[in-house]
Amino acid sequence: MLKRLLIQITVVVLASVPAAWGAIEFIYPSPNSAVTSSGHLIFKLNQTEVSSLRITHNGLVSDPVDVGSPEYRKLFQDFFIAQSLWDPGVNQLVIDLFNGGQKVESATLSVFYAPEESNQKVPPEYTPIAMHRPEKERYCQSCHVVNPTPAQMNSSIEKNNPCYICHKKMLAVKYVHGPAGTYSCGYCHASKGNPKHAVPKRGAALCYECHSDMSVQISKKKFVHGPVEAGMCEACHDPHGSQNESQLIKPINELCLSCHGHIRNQKHVVMTTTGEGHPLSGKNDPSKQGSGRQMSCISCHSPHGGNVRYFFINNVEDRMALCQACHNK
Repeated sequence: MLKRLLIQITVVVLASVPAAWGAIEFIYPSPNSAVTSSGHLIFKLNQTEVSSLRITHNGLVSDPVDVGSPEYRKLFQDFFIAQSLWDPGVNQLVIDLFNGGQKVESATLSVFYAPEESNQKVPPEYTPIAMHRPEKERYCQSCHVVNPTPAQMNSSIEKNNPCYICHKKMLAVKYVHGPAGTYSCGYCHASKGNPKHAVPKRGAALCYECHSDMSVQISKKKFVHGPVEAGMCEACHDPHGSQNESQLIKPINELCLSCHGHIRNQKHVVMTTTGEGHPLSGKNDPSKQGSGRQMSCISCHSPHGGNVRYFFINNVEDRMALCQACHNK
């Protein structure tokens, strides 16, 4: 089975539409499209005499997938749905169709994956795509609620929330953002928009509607971290959740060094008796004794800002005074 393309068939039945792409009609993503998340791979098999298929993703070949059995056809008719795990950048897929072990046709799909947090530039030959458009939703409407009411979008009962049914992967993480964890999708997403279900606001303009205390805190700081001052909350936080505390898009040090990469190649702050710089990881944080928290960038720096340059956690200008927060000799 492909490591990069986890075949995870979802029990749905989609409405049939006329063939348009030969043996395979790609529904999502479309050929030569750009995506920002690893969502679903969905296509329709317009050729009925197909017993199995095989997917090659950037050179990795999957095991054959049985799509011709009566059981499969009863559940999925002519559709194939997989959970995609795209590689950043170009993804080349080849779908081979077989009938009784003999290949009958092949189709190719090129997709560009640019995660939002990567700020990766999308080549002009790839077009951004959204699933929630009428020409796409017509495939799903026989079984899915494609025009949910605000009440449905905010239903805390899984089976009654049509958003959760398809997007539950977003919540399969350790740290889930409150509104996402209670399935309150309508708190941030509009039932109508362009594209459909887009958030009407981005960054601080939306986040501060709930996190007004953070807005007050930031307004009182003399020095504000650049992304915070620009209202770019999503530069560091995932609005749905992540495997990292505070829904950070990456572990703390990895996130900080993604912008401040020069720190990697120099001794930080001082040279210790070992000839190395101040430890940035791998040791318990003495300022948080008993918590089990490891040293990281936020052991010394407040990530949102402070009243002194470099956002020292104790808000003192004297660097030695910062040291004494842990080295109180």
